[in-house]
Amino acid sequence: MPLEARSPVHGLTPAATLSRNAGEGKTSVTANTDAGSEAGPVRLWPRLAWIALRVLAAAVSVLGLWYLAIWFSGLPAFVIPLPSRVLEALWVDRALILDNLLYTLQVAGIGFLWANAAGIGLAVLFDVLPPTRHMLMPAAVTLRNVPYIAMISVLVLAFGDSVLSKSAIVAVAGFFPVLVNTMQGLRAADEAQLDRMRVLNAGWWQTFSRVRLIYAIPFIVAAQEITGSSSIIVAIAAEWMISSTGLGYVINHAMQNYRGDQVYAVALVATALSFLIYSLVHALGRRLDWRAGDPRQG
Repeated sequence: MPLEARSPVHGLTPAATLSRNAGEGKTSVTANTDAGSEAGPVRLWPRLAWIALRVLAAAVSVLGLWYLAIWFSGLPAFVIPLPSRVLEALWVDRALILDNLLYTLQVAGIGFLWANAAGIGLAVLFDVLPPTRHMLMPAAVTLRNVPYIAMISVLVLAFGDSVLSKSAIVAVAGFFPVLVNTMQGLRAADEAQLDRMRVLNAGWWQTFSRVRLIYAIPFIVAAQEITGSSSIIVAIAAEWMISSTGLGYVINHAMQNYRGDQVYAVALVATALSFLIYSLVHALGRRLDWRAGDPRQG
């Protein structure tokens, strides 16, 4: 005979506990609710303390290595400035950095959207028409491996120093991880679920939207961790080579004027922004990943 789950209240089963609570009134329910509300903040504080400790440890380690590099390298201050000098440049030049940051975000955002449209679109096309994979995949691999310098030169000749040319570089750099991960996710659909859809005589769209896409979501989100965070860095690199505005241009101009502190300040902003994007996408991915509650995925 199967054992019944026991309640902490006098060894009663859950059903008996509910009946007992119903007979006794709302007192026990209110007590349980209060206990749960008090337990929430108690569990939250250790997590916040652990996050703060990790951030503090990372900051201390970076500063320690920074000062060691200054002391033992013997390089001039415009090559490795003091952290205090970088923070000062970040504050003094905040207007310049902010204005150019908005332009860089525009380039990175447009390129990010194009990368996802191309990557997810091609993966769906390969799923609908498998022969197109053999025709288009070699072209995608070739495009992915073209040197960015050569590609930027062609794009500048075609479109000039514009948002379009730099966004295209971001899209080319980011679409391939999205394409590969989406293809893998679409192929990861459970065969039992697909068989049920065939038995139910479901169409392609019903099978795709209710089975294949659901299984592909964790893979697509994982690709965003790469594409989303790297889009800022790729946009800055493209601006550094051809642009007259953006964070890449600020770095280029600062290097010409021996402003190492300004270069490091821009690098600090770009690194923090990329890390923030990665963390947000990662947190979103954990919420969207339906496999988190599946013990078989452990």
